[in-house]
Amino acid sequence: MTYRIVIDKEHCVGHARCANIAPHLFKLDESGYIATRGFDVPEGEEIAAFRGSISCPERVIKMLDADGQQVKKTPRSA
Repeated sequence: MTYRIVIDKEHCVGHARCANIAPHLFKLDESGYIATRGFDVPEGEEIAAFRGSISCPERVIKMLDADGQQVKKTPRSA
């Protein structure tokens, strides 16, 4: 299954918990805020992406499945 991370970048306050969990997926800008509005989750990185998404205390990161539904439990890695 394919997944996508969607980020409400304007509401990121820079806790950087997502980047602490999966720095290779959640890149930060020079000020320590999330640098992207989203990305397709690479195959094999589903669990790391999900954990990064749920780590955000502001809830500005969502992981969506191929149907556009928010993923609410840990996906199985491909």
